[in-house]
Amino acid sequence: MRVLGEVASRRSGVDLRSDAIVTSMSIDTLDLLHIVEAAYDMDASDEAWLQRIAELVRPLLDDGFGLAAFTFTREPDQPPEMQTSLHLWMPEPLAAVYPRLFKNMDPALRQRPFQLGPCVTGSQMMNMKQEFAELPAMKAGVQRFGMFDSMWITATDPSGVGCGFHAGRREIAWATPLELERWGRIAAHLTSAVRIRLRLRANGTKTEPSAVFDPNGVLEHAEGAAKTPEAREALRQAVVTMERARGAERRENPDRALGQWRALVDGQWSLVDQIEVDGRRYVVARENEPRASGLEALTERERQVVGYAQLGHHNKLIAYELGIAHSTVRVLISRAAAKLGARTREELLRTTKTTSP
Repeated sequence: MRVLGEVASRRSGVDLRSDAIVTSMSIDTLDLLHIVEAAYDMDASDEAWLQRIAELVRPLLDDGFGLAAFTFTREPDQPPEMQTSLHLWMPEPLAAVYPRLFKNMDPALRQRPFQLGPCVTGSQMMNMKQEFAELPAMKAGVQRFGMFDSMWITATDPSGVGCGFHAGRREIAWATPLELERWGRIAAHLTSAVRIRLRLRANGTKTEPSAVFDPNGVLEHAEGAAKTPEAREALRQAVVTMERARGAERRENPDRALGQWRALVDGQWSLVDQIEVDGRRYVVARENEPRASGLEALTERERQVVGYAQLGHHNKLIAYELGIAHSTVRVLISRAAAKLGARTREELLRTTKTTSP
């Protein structure tokens, strides 16, 4: 990272090479922010990255059946195509049949976890309670292992790429409001991280950051759109808020800490790296806008909001994902609906579903 090397050189008077830069990350599986920090590890291979995230989410998901962890690509109205698939910590008899369970599902059912938001249980997906246990597929499939429900976590970008987890549950239960909020925020960061990983792979790992700050929010470098006073102030505030969340609050109130670290700043930048150069730590902002295709009548931001809404994300979660105000999401949804002649959110989503490529 040339820019960071120059920043450090100005401060220390030495010429630092990019291979002297290391990432600082402590490990605590009960700390929600460690999931986020691990997500933004850009150096790990896809499989190592996915397994590390699985290790950190396991205490929140594993009910004795292990986890399925996967990355995927998905076309509109099509079941996802799995790219990397791991079956971790599963009892051997379950692991032997697990790979076939999703593959043999009806294609319409295979789409549902990816259309109903980042967090949904199997029974919730079917809009059932105890009657879920009477489904022939459940009786024939996993009940003999003691699994009567499951939890789906899907981190999906509007472009159709993402990652997720599936974990069995011993009892039938719908996701709680706390689970919906927590996993929505975690999934927002996982989606953001997947997007950055793909862009770095396409553009080269030496791609320069948009801005570099010290942990106190002091700007060291900015370029492009990040140079405007408004952008610099938005990024500064985001850095200060993120650092505050990484203090004592990350253990005293982990969900509040997670809520303070937005997945994007002003819908444009992610704060991704903690970097140490000659003993100094920096926070890096990278361009990371979602790319939602189709719907040319809409602005880019309107397409982003509609793209997340098509995935079953509510307005509050979309605001967190894009780092914009809740009221702004409402305005953008209304504006998109007006442009496309839709009278309600539901009609807007039906209209955009039929016009997406």
